[in-house]
Amino acid sequence: MEVARTRRKLDTFQEAAAVEKRLKAEPPGWRRERLMAVQLGLAGELNLEEIASAVGRSRSRIQEWFDWFREGGMARLLEDQRINNHGPEGFLKPEAKERFDAEVAKGRFRTAPQIQRWVEKELGIKAAQTTIYGWLGKLGARMRVPRPSHVRKNPEAAEAFKEKLLDKLHSLRIAKGRAVRVWVMDEMRFGLHSFTRKVWITGKERPVAPSQQHYQWGYLYGAVGVSHGRSEFLFAETVDQEHLTCYYEQIGRSDPAAVHVIVQDGAGFHLRDGDPRLPENVRIILLPPYSPELNPAEKLWDQIKDAICNQVFTTIETLQTIITGWLREFWADMRRAFNLIGNSWLLDQVNASAVR
Repeated sequence: MEVARTRRKLDTFQEAAAVEKRLKAEPPGWRRERLMAVQLGLAGELNLEEIASAVGRSRSRIQEWFDWFREGGMARLLEDQRINNHGPEGFLKPEAKERFDAEVAKGRFRTAPQIQRWVEKELGIKAAQTTIYGWLGKLGARMRVPRPSHVRKNPEAAEAFKEKLLDKLHSLRIAKGRAVRVWVMDEMRFGLHSFTRKVWITGKERPVAPSQQHYQWGYLYGAVGVSHGRSEFLFAETVDQEHLTCYYEQIGRSDPAAVHVIVQDGAGFHLRDGDPRLPENVRIILLPPYSPELNPAEKLWDQIKDAICNQVFTTIETLQTIITGWLREFWADMRRAFNLIGNSWLLDQVNASAVR
């Protein structure tokens, strides 16, 4: 036989009448909710489960409110717990915030639980995931896919190239008075093997996109003018020096009177400056190895992939037609080329070379 638990006295401070009076005047809100629960408890007609159901709170929450009322009366019951709750104390310290901001800026974390563990281990702060998301929101942080960086990349060489491009341009010894056009160039592989990217969608259902595995490819050469806003493109069956030579000639013909300086990476099939197969009015400057971030033309391909993702194409020709439509719009609107280059170190160096 189970003996019933003795009910503890609730009205320790003899405030039953005061609770009833305050409840009548209290507007809707969290204080009225607590007063109502305590009044039901003082009446003694309902148990905890029934009071919890009537108020719409958990049994444990009702028990907590009763304990507060027993310990400190109505003043304790109606105390605003948020007044002294400033969140995790340590996070507000400037040195902790500085460390947190720096780690997020490095792109070190991928999930909120990772951040929680780091914050607890390194800063001694226990924070809920909602708090973590709040901190990230205040920083303006967002999820972005990192650009891969080759382990053999030389960061010092990449920085030196940005500082010395002006000297490289003048070392070409182009005749004074002759117009110079500087381009950034790269190539892209596209194919029938479909790929997916994130999309905006309402509701909770995960979006669905058609997909196929079909290994047939084509290639696209692309170059964008750094300061003149022009662009040149060439489709090819493969990437080799024969097709690339045709592409160099195409760029040279775009303005025969000018010298065209092409900034490109050092891929094996790329011609080097001085190669006899280069047109007379085409010169080459090589980027440092493993430094694609120095070439704004790389961003072209990402924009094109946004236009062809989440779709299935039956033939390379169909896909090429879609890409051609996108390229035609890009070629016709010089502002898009200027936006691709941006107000960058590259534009500064090229513009400086024109007045030196």
